[in-house]
Amino acid sequence: MTVKREALPDAVGLVDRDTPIAGIGLALIAAFTFVLQDAGIKWLTTDVGVLQILFLRSLAGLAIIVAWIAATGQALTWRVTQPGLMMLRTVINIVSWCCFFTGLKFLPLATATALFFAFPIFLTALSVPLLGEHVGWRRWIAVVVGFGGVVVMTNPGGGIEWSMLLMLAAAVGWALTAIATRKLSRTESTMTVLFYTLLGFVVVMAVPQVYVWEPVGPGQYGLVAIVALFGVIAQFTIIKAYGVAPPVLVAPFEYTGLVWAALLGYLVWGDVPATGKIVGAIIIVASGIYIVHREARGQPRSK
Repeated sequence: MTVKREALPDAVGLVDRDTPIAGIGLALIAAFTFVLQDAGIKWLTTDVGVLQILFLRSLAGLAIIVAWIAATGQALTWRVTQPGLMMLRTVINIVSWCCFFTGLKFLPLATATALFFAFPIFLTALSVPLLGEHVGWRRWIAVVVGFGGVVVMTNPGGGIEWSMLLMLAAAVGWALTAIATRKLSRTESTMTVLFYTLLGFVVVMAVPQVYVWEPVGPGQYGLVAIVALFGVIAQFTIIKAYGVAPPVLVAPFEYTGLVWAALLGYLVWGDVPATGKIVGAIIIVASGIYIVHREARGQPRSK
């Protein structure tokens, strides 16, 4: 599954299950809103520091989740069965987001999005030593091909940009976060994982604000709130999409975000991707879709 960022709790009854068209529509909405979120973050990094953005975004996200709980009356389990793993996941997630925000500041939006989409490749490779999962030869070939796409995009012969390495580090961090989430899901609810993750972000990111905080204007606060809202909508719709349609059907439509990223990057920042980066992005996307396809075929079909 190629779900990006944090997973929101499912809303029972919004859409009936086993409705592929609804799943595709929700995935398209999620892909678009994820790109809007990332574009807003990239815009903010021009005037606001990465650590400050991460703190404000997490604080806004936590406020939205608390409001969600209050409005819906959904129960929250305060007790955590695996606190050590929860803390480790939060730390990895914070590092991953710091790398993502910093890389996004210096990279074209489409390039950053494509490199982050490499995380299913890292997830497949890491699931063998960390989860003990069996990966067949077809998926290993897809992993190798995907890494080839990463090489084409980063163009090591011409000098690798450190911002690209940061984005790849973010992708690796998200793969590790996904593995930790898979382990936590055996004992913790999605809402509990999400709440404590956001709470951990706010607490940890509050410390450096003493040294990095700069005055923020009303417009920037408003943009942070909009970014957080886009993130909530994106999380909600992608989780719901995977709940109403098979992953093998939903996942390819997530990659439409790359089209929106290229379009917004051109319209807002005038970015025109080089041919090598386009070719590399296509290879990464094709590899990611194939990995999801093989993953879906290897799992028993659920009702």
